[in-house]
Amino acid sequence: MNRNDVTEKIITAKVSKGIQWADVAQQVGLSKEWTTAACLGQMTLDEKQAAIVGEIFA
Repeated sequence: MNRNDVTEKIITAKVSKGIQWADVAQQVGLSKEWTTAACLGQMTLDEKQAAIVGEIFA
């Protein structure tokens, strides 16, 4: 699975579950902008942050 595949899965889960970027950011502990960029493959998350994002979008 490459970065584009992961991004597509995140977007699909976000839409289908009605997840808001602001809610994800609050749980991750980063700004909405940084979190959105990270989830779209443009920034990186540390292991703990990535685990939180993984749980949210699973």
